Amino acid sequence: MRITSWNYLHGQLLDPSAGDEALPSTLALLGSDVIALQEIDASQERSGRVNQSAEIAKVIGAKGWGFAPTLVGTPGFQWRKLRREEVIVDENSGNTDPRYGISIVSKVPVTHWLRKELGRSVVGMPLAVAGENGKLRLIYVRDEPRVAMAAVLDNGWTVINVHLSFVPLFNVYQLIKVSRWAAKIEKEYSTRVILLGDFNLPWGIPTKVTRFQRATNSLSYPSWAPKVSFDYILAKSEIVEKLKEIKVPQIAISDHRPLSVEISE
Repeated sequence: MRITSWNYLHGQLLDPSAGDEALPSTLALLGSDVIALQEIDASQERSGRVNQSAEIAKVIGAKGWGFAPTLVGTPGFQWRKLRREEVIVDENSGNTDPRYGISIVSKVPVTHWLRKELGRSVVGMPLAVAGENGKLRLIYVRDEPRVAMAAVLDNGWTVINVHLSFVPLFNVYQLIKVSRWAAKIEKEYSTRVILLGDFNLPWGIPTKVTRFQRATNSLSYPSWAPKVSFDYILAKSEIVEKLKEIKVPQIAISDHRPLSVEISE
């Protein structure tokens, strides 16, 4: 089973000439059975008003997908809190509001979808944001609500996806909260947990504040010339031994490069 974590940046193309073939060709390159996505859209004008989780599931022939919206509207611009906290698994849910959040797409059947609220920082920060030409610019961004979501798979594994706050220390607090949640899931469902996503924490900090270890060493940001890793695939030491990192070359989508591992049983 191949598992990938990818901050999707709502599918933004860094190379516009790649066109409509960028997504299918990238997904074929990744060859993933389970993809955990951050910064994913549903019904957003900027991304063609599609449900991107369902779109990706269709391309790779996945059996299921789950989308955990974190807000209604567009982050960095105008948005409001959710009225209902849920994991959406049906494209025909009836809600056509523009939403944004994280998702998991899986070829492996999912027995349970779980969601954990992580809150948000009351302060924002200036962030370097990649434009369509791939260049970075600084803008002030207020923090948004954050969640963790889990897909309990029918093969004995569980994938927990996160996109933590970019505000220092608050993201560490969120990570500790998620690691405790992971322990509960592991016990309740008798499962092996892989924790992955965009942690917004450089220098391997997640391994210093949890009992998880890194399964990947690749740098992921910015995607065209990675200098730092905000993205991680983590697991307990006895599980990391079963995970083999699959190197991902530069791709045309997003300012984050995906991380992938293969599980060897």
